[in-house]
Amino acid sequence: MDIIAGAQAYLRSRGVDQWQDGYPDQAVMLNDIRNENSYVLKDDANRVLGIATIVVGDEPTYARIYNGAWKTPEPYACIHRVAVRSDLRGTGTAVEMMIAAEHVISSRGIQNIRIDTHRNNVPMRKMLEKCGFICCGIVYLKGGAESGAERIALEKSIN
Repeated sequence: MDIIAGAQAYLRSRGVDQWQDGYPDQAVMLNDIRNENSYVLKDDANRVLGIATIVVGDEPTYARIYNGAWKTPEPYACIHRVAVRSDLRGTGTAVEMMIAAEHVISSRGIQNIRIDTHRNNVPMRKMLEKCGFICCGIVYLKGGAESGAERIALEKSIN
């Protein structure tokens, strides 16, 4: 939760309203763990560097995309709640996290990845583009604390 709190503070300092108002909270993160969807990136000293949630299967938010289209067919995996330690921002750790996530997804026989982020979360958008994700359009979040919020939808094929 320290990593999440650091990410929330960073977004707030940049004027981005993503992950504000208490989302994601401990209940969301514990649910990710219970569902075996929560992953951490650790260093050689076993310190957690970053976190991400990987979900294989349909994402209700992605059922409808506006001002564009998904590039690849189903099945797909979604990556959510990506964050790195505050002291590692800008060091390439997020890229390392995404590469590790791709390995997890590929090991499950899935070749397509979808993700979304806030329009004004420029560092995340740049990192995703650096990792080969392509902007596909706009989605609106369904459910949860940020339900109805607009997000930029991105996709990558790893085949």
